[in-house]
Amino acid sequence: METILISILALILAFNVGANNAGASMATAYGSNTLSKLGSVLFIFIFVFLGAAFWGENVVETVGKDIVSVDLSEQSVAFTFLILILPIVAILIANLLRIPIATTHIVVCTIIGIGLSLNQLNSGKVMEIVIWWVATPVALWLLNYLIGKYYYLKIINFLASHSEEEKINRVLKYVLIASGCFLAFFAGANNAANAAAPIVARDLVSAADGALLAGFFMASGALLFGGRILETIAKEITDICLIRAISVHITGGILLGVACIYGIPISLAETVTAGIIGFSCASTGFSRTLKNNSVVQILKFWILAPASCVIISYIVAESLLGQL
Repeated sequence: METILISILALILAFNVGANNAGASMATAYGSNTLSKLGSVLFIFIFVFLGAAFWGENVVETVGKDIVSVDLSEQSVAFTFLILILPIVAILIANLLRIPIATTHIVVCTIIGIGLSLNQLNSGKVMEIVIWWVATPVALWLLNYLIGKYYYLKIINFLASHSEEEKINRVLKYVLIASGCFLAFFAGANNAANAAAPIVARDLVSAADGALLAGFFMASGALLFGGRILETIAKEITDICLIRAISVHITGGILLGVACIYGIPISLAETVTAGIIGFSCASTGFSRTLKNNSVVQILKFWILAPASCVIISYIVAESLLGQL
């Protein structure tokens, strides 16, 4: 019975992760009016699943096995329920508020809280993950800020001088869709660990099978409920033209792909949203961007949600240990 319940909760978590992360992987295509909302989530469904199925194993292994030094399958099943239930609640709240929360941070921070309570935290691996968490959004913000500030007009002028506007727009739209699929593929590969890790840690399935299952339910969540978050990222931060959208897709996809190779779980929503904010700072200025209510709300959730999950997870785990 416990195994069935754990499996159901893991699939619910995957569904919610997909619904929340949908906006990050195809928001630029929708925001630039290249794809409809339905078209955007359909592409997400296909490529998130493919990414998880073919490239998701490394990150699933890291989150499921390497964050704590002890084998969670030998610990109380209550810890596995905690890893599932706390992120489900946090992500559900974010989905209702239409906030693109860093789902990776929520899951990993919940496991960190348990590791601290058990005094079995793999501090070296956690430090490596945290460095990636800080570096990736900063890198995406900086890259897209520099492109928006110093190269955006040059690119437009170059394209305008070499071809007709209608032809340029048509080519850019195809490139945008392709780059969005590229991003969605690596999003599925990296973020499958968010839902698969608890059942892999419990040795219920292998890392490869866990990534496959999580990928399908993530893709389904994106297809059925991803439109709400899509609207927030695409329409409420800054106007997104084709060139800006392609830049965010390619830079975000490359970083996610590199993280997959090293088995590092990073946040799709944080990474891509940082790229969009970078363009916003370049086009409208730092002051105006930081006064944007959507940006402020997103930044608050990025800081408060992971910290809260570590604290709550630690307190609950300590309480569970006291009862065992």
